[in-house]
Amino acid sequence: MKGALIAAVVLLSARLPAGAQAVAPELLKPENRTVSDSRQFTAFGGTREERSTLLRRAEQLKAGLLRELQESDTWKTTVLMVLTPGDGVRLRQSPVLLQVFDAGEAGRKIQIDFAPGSLADAAAVDRGMMRALLLERALRKQKFEGGRFVEPPDWLASALAAALGREASREAPLYAELLEARSMPKLDRFLRQNAATLRGRARDLHAAQSLALYQGLIELPEGRRRVIENLTLAEPARDPQQRFAQTWPELVDDPARLARVWALAVARLSTPKKLEFLGAEETGKKLRQILGELDSSVDGEPSPEVLLALSRKDQGQFRLAGAAREIQGLSFRSHPLYAPLVGEYFILIEDLSRKRRRGFAKRFQDAQDLRASLDERSGEITDYINWYQANESQSEPVSDVVHRLPPAEPAARRNDAISRYLDSVEQRGW
Repeated sequence: MKGALIAAVVLLSARLPAGAQAVAPELLKPENRTVSDSRQFTAFGGTREERSTLLRRAEQLKAGLLRELQESDTWKTTVLMVLTPGDGVRLRQSPVLLQVFDAGEAGRKIQIDFAPGSLADAAAVDRGMMRALLLERALRKQKFEGGRFVEPPDWLASALAAALGREASREAPLYAELLEARSMPKLDRFLRQNAATLRGRARDLHAAQSLALYQGLIELPEGRRRVIENLTLAEPARDPQQRFAQTWPELVDDPARLARVWALAVARLSTPKKLEFLGAEETGKKLRQILGELDSSVDGEPSPEVLLALSRKDQGQFRLAGAAREIQGLSFRSHPLYAPLVGEYFILIEDLSRKRRRGFAKRFQDAQDLRASLDERSGEITDYINWYQANESQSEPVSDVVHRLPPAEPAARRNDAISRYLDSVEQRGW
């Protein structure tokens, strides 16, 4: 905690690049900052609840990125996330502004400024954090002189944010719509697009195209290694198409092949995946996780009082609505034992996000009590099944028992007319 404060103070007093914006001094006070569990992320400003939500999301995205790139956590650069006050936003400032500073002895720092109201756009927040995570990975090798650096490819940030994000463009109908176009976008024009300037349907389509391109590239020979290679170039070209050509020159030289790879990935994503149901234990664990994320002030799960207080805040209503969507998604995959209960939680949280608070406390507590009993019973069932399987594997195989049975006595031969006729036919070899 102390190190984060020192770094921020140095950052504030350092000579900043032209056009950069420093952390406001009042945000450096201990009560206005929170540090993440890995200590890579420090959030300033806003409320404690908002800072905790940001940090938790950053850690989730980092964990997902490490799994996707198949790497371990060896971060080098601290990421500062600033919830900018209303009077601190500059004219025409981007809702999510990414900056990099060399703060002398405190080392290099990456800073993300979130303008007021930007937290309501979950996709933009995820993409801003993903840009910072990819930039942190890229700057480990890239030269950083005079505050000059080259950001990671915009399409890669959009693709990974879509793959790991909460409001990702991953729905099969969206890719089916891309297939109907019967042609992929021109590579040079696509690579020069800036997702931060896109809105609505245009942003969703760009994210879908980016994810399809990423999926197509990693399915090529040594695909994942080459994506990481392009991300971590020591001297990446500033022109997006030239940078792409530094790793995939054969695709730039053969646009028809690139179009086939791209279109095939779109086709695969356009096919709805088979729905896989969760087990009882997995359903209960996921439900606890969704509810637990609604209250970062205590370990465990929120009380009815905490949720009611949350519903009286604008940001709280947004978080409740997001939790309701997650619970609704869980209901489609939940174990049959939990399905009615998950549906009840969806109704409770959805009503609360719409300020329908009458009778909530009692209904929520009843659902909590029922879930606790269900968790206990499903745990007992799991323990019994594990015990049965362990003991069954140690028991004597049925086949061995059958093999040791005495041979059955031959049945007495029948002496009726039909049997005698069949016997004679058999003896003659017919």
